[in-house]
Amino acid sequence: MTKRRMAIATIALLIANFMGGLDATIVNTALPAITSDLNGIRLIGWISSIFLLGTAVTTVLWGRVGEVIGNKITFQISVILFIASSLVGGLSTNMVMLIVARALMGIGAGGMISIPFIIYADLYANPAERARALGWVTAFYTLSTVVGPLIGGWLVDTLSWHWVFFINLPIGLISLFLLQFSYHESKREETQTHFDYWGSGLLISTLIILLFASDAIASSLVRTFGLLVMGLVLMVIFYQVEKRQKSALIPVELLKNWRIQSQNVIMFLINGFFIGYSVYAPMWSQGLLGTSATLGGLTQIAGSILLLIGTRYTAHLMSKLSYKKIVMFGSFSVLLSALAMVMATQFAPYWWLLISGGFNGLGMGLSFTPMQVSLQDGVRRDLISVSTTFGLLFRTLGQTFMSAIFGAILSLSTARQVGGRITTRMINKLTDADTARSLPQDLLPQLRTILYNGMHLIMLIGFILVVIAIVINLTRKEPVKQPR
Repeated sequence: MTKRRMAIATIALLIANFMGGLDATIVNTALPAITSDLNGIRLIGWISSIFLLGTAVTTVLWGRVGEVIGNKITFQISVILFIASSLVGGLSTNMVMLIVARALMGIGAGGMISIPFIIYADLYANPAERARALGWVTAFYTLSTVVGPLIGGWLVDTLSWHWVFFINLPIGLISLFLLQFSYHESKREETQTHFDYWGSGLLISTLIILLFASDAIASSLVRTFGLLVMGLVLMVIFYQVEKRQKSALIPVELLKNWRIQSQNVIMFLINGFFIGYSVYAPMWSQGLLGTSATLGGLTQIAGSILLLIGTRYTAHLMSKLSYKKIVMFGSFSVLLSALAMVMATQFAPYWWLLISGGFNGLGMGLSFTPMQVSLQDGVRRDLISVSTTFGLLFRTLGQTFMSAIFGAILSLSTARQVGGRITTRMINKLTDADTARSLPQDLLPQLRTILYNGMHLIMLIGFILVVIAIVINLTRKEPVKQPR
């Protein structure tokens, strides 16, 4: 394949990556308009959660489908599903129709996010070149998260909320067109002729039950425990089934390979804190410091810029240092971010949040690329696909599970502290700069203390997650690079 075709194919994949990242932020911007138009405040949470659920449970499945029919056609199917369901979402006339569309978009996103990483391994055999390509992936995703709110606000103000979904159609079609005429998949020996339906069903059931268990923490510990036990039992059954499958969804030898799986656990843990900062730093800024929504959103800017710098610089470090050392530097940077948030008092200045976000972004940028490359180079060629998608699954689950758990923790913490004149409704109003103005001024100090206690507990748990990740990284052995 010529360098020109490689460049065009890479651009096609980056455009799809940009579209996925754009969706994550642009839809959130339109939620108030959607709620008002479709009278959907009771179901509004499902718009995000059903999308994440669809993405999480299908990430590995798309990788295995790619082994059966080819990665190029699998990627194209996932993009077509994403843009077709986006069209349905834009045409939705009620919340149920929109939620179904978001579920299908999440399923499409699972392939649209995971399959490109497998294609990059085919396009760029050299680890340093692949690291540079992954740096562009992060750059495009970061750019999309920065411009997403601006584009979303402009579309809602000038057109309507429907266009935050319609915009995916031209972007997706450009990606499909460019990839079709630039990328020709390498011929390789067929590694998968049978799709593991039993394993797929068990994996999906296990993840759905465990996700609902995480969400149930805020409402019923008994239900949480019951769902957790059910999920763990299904996990054991899944393992036993995979041991007997000739073409397993996730080969047992990969599950037993601690050198590979230790990196997945590390990604789960540091992504857990990453989502905690991403969600609650803007709330900290608005609720505790009384800033505007714009300044709340800008708490992510320093992290986004340093995430890009860290990812781009990693390609140079990988030729000089071991992957494990680079991950250690990244993990310590995330640890500094978590420590800053744990040490932050209720009256910590705004710039303290920016510094914490900067360390968080830099650490994530340094950590992700070497682990992703190692997940591919540390396994046999026939396991590259499943190792890649399984790693991305852990990354997604770290954010999905911990997002649900952190939300439950904040809800429980708030419920234990309210009483008298203080209500949960007041705490909800405090988290938004506009609605906070309607609160009684004499109650603001007490309200902010309640909110601070809940968010401080979240940051403390996030700090513990990062410490565990560092301990695992210190004690693990790096995967041995396999010949190609």
